[in-house]
Amino acid sequence: MSTSRAFAMNRRTVLGGLAAGLVVRPALATTGERPTRIRHYVLATREMNFVCDQIYEVLGLAPLQREGPSPTETYGFYSTMMKIGTTMLEVVEPMRPDHHLNQWLDERGGDGGYMVVMQTFNSEALKARAAAEGLTLTRDLIFRGQHMLQFDYRHFGTHFEFYQYSPPEDWWGDPNGRPYPLARVATEIVGAEVAVEDPQAIAAQAARLFGAGDRDGTRLNFEDRALNFVPSRGNWRGLVALDLRARDQTRGGDWARIGGITFRFV
Repeated sequence: MSTSRAFAMNRRTVLGGLAAGLVVRPALATTGERPTRIRHYVLATREMNFVCDQIYEVLGLAPLQREGPSPTETYGFYSTMMKIGTTMLEVVEPMRPDHHLNQWLDERGGDGGYMVVMQTFNSEALKARAAAEGLTLTRDLIFRGQHMLQFDYRHFGTHFEFYQYSPPEDWWGDPNGRPYPLARVATEIVGAEVAVEDPQAIAAQAARLFGAGDRDGTRLNFEDRALNFVPSRGNWRGLVALDLRARDQTRGGDWARIGGITFRFV
């Protein structure tokens, strides 16, 4: 483990060193269905620009140049997109007091990880598995031409949102068509942690439901990214940490807390 480094940051950012590791196993296509992929993480805040500036500094990112208003403003929230390796990272801020993001921020008590966006290659099979588990989808609709399914965050800790993208390599944020700046400090987001009250039970159910390649205790492996369910502490539940592969391996063990999320270099 490397010696932790101190960064000059403002207010709510806390930095230090933390041992972190990630075991990645091959995906198992036991049913012939193409394995699910994790594509995108969403952080919610009431101070989007402030949080984004901190992420830019820690990850060595330049802001993506805007071309007019974000399309999400139609739905009542501001959005900033970033790309780390092949993974999208989005920071959102509600535009009006009655927006559901404000309700979630009040419930959580501040900024935090709002959503994990995943890619399914068979939405009907996913729906059938949800029915077999006795789960009710909070969303099942065609959104901007894509089949979107969403699970109740109160059950799984955070919003898990699935899309059957068409074409399959053109997911939200247009990662292949827009000139996203390169993250100088990290090459990829390789893992995430979601805090829940019963990690073993939720991980077992999520493995059956979400189409993970395999499960190692509370850790689910989805091809090139992993998801680990960890114990919650009081109200501190949901998406709580992201693991990033550092370009400089001596950075392994460094971490930064931004917008209610721990960014860990591995």
